[in-house]
Amino acid sequence: MINYKIGKTINNKFFYGWLIIVLGAISYFFSAPGQTYFISTFIKTYTKEFNYSSTDISVYYSIATICSGSLLVFMGRQVDKRGQRTMLIFAGTMLAIASLFSSFVSNITLIFLSFFLLRYFGQGSLTLIPGSLVPQWFDKRKALAISLMSMGGLLASMIIPTINVSLNNLIGWRQTWRVWSLLLLVVFIPLMYVFVINKPEDIGLKPDNENTKSKEELEKDYQIITKESWTLNEAIKTKEFWIISIISMIVPMVSTGITFHFFSLMETKGVYESSAKFILGLAAIPGFIMPIISGVLIDRVKPKLIIFGTLSMITINLIFLLLVNSIFTASIFMLSYGLTNYIQNTTITVAYVTYFGRRYLGSIRVIATVFMVIGSALGPIPFGLSYDKTDSFNYAVISMMILSIIGIILSLSISKPEKKDL
Repeated sequence: MINYKIGKTINNKFFYGWLIIVLGAISYFFSAPGQTYFISTFIKTYTKEFNYSSTDISVYYSIATICSGSLLVFMGRQVDKRGQRTMLIFAGTMLAIASLFSSFVSNITLIFLSFFLLRYFGQGSLTLIPGSLVPQWFDKRKALAISLMSMGGLLASMIIPTINVSLNNLIGWRQTWRVWSLLLLVVFIPLMYVFVINKPEDIGLKPDNENTKSKEELEKDYQIITKESWTLNEAIKTKEFWIISIISMIVPMVSTGITFHFFSLMETKGVYESSAKFILGLAAIPGFIMPIISGVLIDRVKPKLIIFGTLSMITINLIFLLLVNSIFTASIFMLSYGLTNYIQNTTITVAYVTYFGRRYLGSIRVIATVFMVIGSALGPIPFGLSYDKTDSFNYAVISMMILSIIGIILSLSISKPEKKDL
């Protein structure tokens, strides 16, 4: 039932959707223990303390990532069934347990299980769930809202690696994991429990803070939303669903491949570690202007056209990468490629809402997350093979270009599907 009185009280002060964006950003931030930039700060410790090779750790990490991504469909179904608030609390609790468990690992089997739990409840769940929560509150400005929410992940990627290194040196890696477990329990979970509301209709509001209606009218509107929204079984029967999902693999595949081998890649271009550290951080800078781009571009242009444009830019960026031969050109590449990545990722999220509606977004969007996770898991492999066989990354870059071109061709056939029963 809709608590209409509460909705009227809140609406007289401010639109609650803006707080939902902040909560989504906090979820992105606290997904960090399951993100590559977080886990990477422990890899050298694992290889030295447990005498495993980097290849051993990398292979188990990729397998754990694929397994976690493949099982996210269950999380998506529970989001649709139980709501985002309940599942944010559950996923946050499980990530806290996974972080605590990670502080006790002592062999490759336990490390693999740690990777799986961290990736499933962190990188997967705590980005999937807010990604289906925020679009419930915004329609016309959903791209802007999603861009603002992603700031939480951007901030985390910029500061947490430094924090982890400092904590590792100060209190040790095991205690560092326990600190993050405690933070999830005492900060993240209470915030989600107290403040998250699944959809504006629950408190008598409408998306974008449009004029509120009576309780009966709001419930009727939500019935219409439910009727117009696609279930997962309906969506998977459309070509658009599979095209967008396949395209959603390309950016994480390229990004993870480049990031995982970044220092070796830059060395082949004559750019060495002292400069490469700075250049790698440049990729995050374009994220700060994404809210502006979203409001001007993504919220006003068909997702199909933006996907076509960003894939074209990715292809051009990869061609430019083949020509990089200095700190300056490497910096230009990272800035341009970082901007393209942010636009593409935001547009993919918007596309699912635009084409398939709000009601079953949890189970539908989870498929995109699965494809993205698999893409990120597979990305490092062609780059590693190219370098091992040829002492160059050029063949891997060319293969990524071919994938981007295939994505461009597929994007041309995207159109908004129509439900037969409407």
